[in-house]
Amino acid sequence: MAAMFLLMCMTTIDTILRKAALGGITDSFDITEIFLVLIIFCGFAFLESEKGHVRVDVFLNSFPKTLKRITNAIMYLLSAGTLIVLAYAMFRYIVVRYNSNAATQILRIPHWPFVAIIAVALALYAITTLLHAIEIAAEKD
Repeated sequence: MAAMFLLMCMTTIDTILRKAALGGITDSFDITEIFLVLIIFCGFAFLESEKGHVRVDVFLNSFPKTLKRITNAIMYLLSAGTLIVLAYAMFRYIVVRYNSNAATQILRIPHWPFVAIIAVALALYAITTLLHAIEIAAEKD
């Protein structure tokens, strides 16, 4: 929420400055992209922890309770596996971004800390989905 609030304030101020022909905020486009990435990836982990994700359960609701549990557990395990692979790739990408000195064009804000935040968010998302799979598997009928 803090990133979204800062993004909204920066965009408003940048727009007013541009309309007033004062040039706007330096490097605002790159900063906006960075904040949007943080909002998206951190939002995934939060939504999963609150079970606020969007799912289509048209077929799943017609299954018997045991089959529904098995299907949910398998879906969570597959999701967790995919997220673990993505988190691993992002942790490796931190080194690539750090070694390449990649940064925004004008202010030279480095990219690697934001890649690290994304990697941590993906790891938390993976842990949350894995915990949901364990919770479903441990349920008693």
